[in-house]
Amino acid sequence: TCTGTPGGYDVLIVYASDATEWCQYLQNLFLFSRHVRKHRILSYQLEGKSAISHQELDLFNRSRSIILLLSAELVQSFYLPPVLQSLQEALCPPYKVVKLFCGVTDCDDYLTFFKDWSQWQELTNDDEPDAYLAAVKRAISEDSGCDSVTDTETEDEKNPVYSHRLAMSEEYGSSKSIGDHPVVQPDRIRCGVQTTVYIIMKCKLDGEVKTEVEFSPENASSVRVLAEMENEYTISVEAPNLTSGTVPLQIYSGDLMVGETSITYHTDMEEIGSLLANAANPVQFMCQAFKIVPYSIEALDKLLTESLKKNIPASGLHLFGINQLEEEDMTTTQRDEELPTLLHFSARYGLKNLTALLLTCPGALQAYSVANKYGHYPNTIAEKHGFRDLRQFIDEYVETADMLKSHIKEELMQGEEDESVYESMAHLSTDLLMKCSLNPGSDEELYESMAGFVPGAPEDL
Repeated sequence: TCTGTPGGYDVLIVYASDATEWCQYLQNLFLFSRHVRKHRILSYQLEGKSAISHQELDLFNRSRSIILLLSAELVQSFYLPPVLQSLQEALCPPYKVVKLFCGVTDCDDYLTFFKDWSQWQELTNDDEPDAYLAAVKRAISEDSGCDSVTDTETEDEKNPVYSHRLAMSEEYGSSKSIGDHPVVQPDRIRCGVQTTVYIIMKCKLDGEVKTEVEFSPENASSVRVLAEMENEYTISVEAPNLTSGTVPLQIYSGDLMVGETSITYHTDMEEIGSLLANAANPVQFMCQAFKIVPYSIEALDKLLTESLKKNIPASGLHLFGINQLEEEDMTTTQRDEELPTLLHFSARYGLKNLTALLLTCPGALQAYSVANKYGHYPNTIAEKHGFRDLRQFIDEYVETADMLKSHIKEELMQGEEDESVYESMAHLSTDLLMKCSLNPGSDEELYESMAGFVPGAPEDL
């Protein structure tokens, strides 16, 4: 059933692109008359041959009054069966629909399109603004059983509903006429501390009329505060005591909204939490410990890589803190930590050279196969934090390592080489990959390494 639901919109304006100015006019009329709150007006542009979707039908159902702007373009859409059918579903019950003729006249066809056509309230472009307001008030009062719109405003203040801005609504807004949003200083204020906020406008303000700022927190009623003129472009206002979060601001000169922006309230604990989060950043912490100023990921990466190369034992050490994982034992590949191994850590912070060195260490491929508590692997962690080139390098390295490993196994299966040959080839593959990773483009050195390994190789290898 198409009935208005509690917590919906007061007014839904349905229009086509040739009635955009009419839509703007009606929105301003309802806002400035104070009959309808800003967050309870919704506009919906009907475009071309597009029918109203099921999701959008819900917006119609939740609206307490619907104004249909009958322009030439909108009427043409009545002759498209899919659009017409969706409109027939959306425009009911009849008591909440208001038809406003904008440049078209009434005709018998409309009765065949909509069975409730004659029951809809009728307005024309020649009517006075009061007639538009009265029609909406009548539709809303029938929907709620109240005598007027203002009867329901107290409840609306407790449960403000924010507009789903569709089509033209996304472009529409009073701030559009004055360019960018006003500047607020300070834009972050502590909860419970009386703070004077200065707002710098893009347009001149009229000193003859009172200027007010409306604070509209999401989970509380709006608060209007009288502002003082500092100069033609700047006002100051005492910020009301509100709970933490981002609060939208609307600036009114008289009854006209001349700008909107937002301000953030924060508690002491939130501020401390933010500072601790920055202080606990391991890259910054290590940069401080090693006196790397200014902070540089590249310098830290180089320092850690050189230190690891210098201090790692020949045996390889269990660097990753994991046992060699058996391929069949998949239960051990998911860990409870965010960064379960050093490889995950270096990928998370984009330490490219360190990652390259770690991949050559024993157990690297097993570490690569370990997922963190979110199910992410070193390569996906790198990409998630913006290091796409590092992810590409890790993927290529692992792919090449698998290919070399398979090739070596095939060679051993065919011949009768002893285990030492396998080990030599394995070390060679590691050396080659390491040189590829840290010295891209050094092809000649790689060829020399291969020539040194292959016994009796021709000189022109």
